[in-house]
Amino acid sequence: MITSSTYTRNGHTATIGVERIDTWQENTERILNFPNVVELADNHLFMRIRRSQHGIAESEPHYDVYSTDGGETWGDPPEGMGFGKGCQLGVGVAPPSNKAGGLGYLRDGTIVRLEHDTVEASQREWDKHVGPFHLVMQEDDPTFRLRRWQPNGKPINTTEFKIPGLPWATASYQAYASVLDLEDGDLLTAIEAQVGPPTKTEEVREDGRPRWKIDMTTFIVRSSDRGQTWDFVTAFRPEENNLVYGIADLPVDEGFTEADLVVTSNGDILCVNRTGHYSPMWQTRSTDNGRTWGTPASVGWQGVKPRLTLLPNGVLTCAAGRGSYGHPQVTHVMISLDGTGNHWEAPFCFHTGPGCSYTSTLVRDSQLHVVYSHSDFTRPFGTHNLSSQRIRRAVIDVTVV
Repeated sequence: MITSSTYTRNGHTATIGVERIDTWQENTERILNFPNVVELADNHLFMRIRRSQHGIAESEPHYDVYSTDGGETWGDPPEGMGFGKGCQLGVGVAPPSNKAGGLGYLRDGTIVRLEHDTVEASQREWDKHVGPFHLVMQEDDPTFRLRRWQPNGKPINTTEFKIPGLPWATASYQAYASVLDLEDGDLLTAIEAQVGPPTKTEEVREDGRPRWKIDMTTFIVRSSDRGQTWDFVTAFRPEENNLVYGIADLPVDEGFTEADLVVTSNGDILCVNRTGHYSPMWQTRSTDNGRTWGTPASVGWQGVKPRLTLLPNGVLTCAAGRGSYGHPQVTHVMISLDGTGNHWEAPFCFHTGPGCSYTSTLVRDSQLHVVYSHSDFTRPFGTHNLSSQRIRRAVIDVTVV
């Protein structure tokens, strides 16, 4: 395998390599997926993990663990500590893929999270045999929820709010993007929406259910009162952009979904989106502190749930990858040498095996830590003949030469 690579562009040179990979959680009987890590004070970590085949209902679909030493050892969380919340699961229902929501680490030390689902959606039961998530969860007057914690994970308060000015009547909503604390004191984040119900196709799944085509929209929202109220800024609509890729001008699979945001080295704000199972990620840029946004452009590489991090040395990273229904199965880190995201180098693939490729990222001692799964993901347990199902942590060193 490739353990390090050196990239050079426009006078910038950086080497990226794997210092080590270790196992944070392991199971020989259950599939482990979707690690979601929350960083707390004093190098404490909270992590929620899915322990089920993706798309298959389990009686106990997730569990939480807690570390007081930066992930070296893990145990049960303190009484009452919890960061996971999603829609209710009834008999025979399939769990949604990811309930991380949009985390933000604010300048005052507090932690906020825009809940992954709206208030109404979090109270509904979803049975995948009734219809896909984005059909069942359509609503016309969404209420969003923002939770806030102290640096040690102790809850502070919960705020529920509407977003005035949404330019559509009905949609389903989910949040993935980081909540940015801007220098002017405003908060900024992105939410995804399936505007109107998805479209039923003529294709049929192996279990007889019809396939549905989704066309997701990502929209930007802003708060000028530290999260009490939020305003609609703009939306990146797939139908308003020529979202095609490759020599055959193929359409993207899903529109704009699973976004993340970052302030780049030159002060721009970058929004990177997944667009589907096979199509590349796309990004949109703001040069005026998130008030107006440019035209979306293809990043050129596939990826689910991109996680953006500007390292202390000025290199911008994007952790992503593609799980078991992509080709090939990889989890990777892309870098932008000058920290702007104007150009992304070819992905550095540190994991080329089965897993969900949904990651959490941390920065420790200027190194990027990527937490990911090595598991059967969407396949039945044992499909890939793994000795165990694991949540792993890769320590990635990015050195500027």
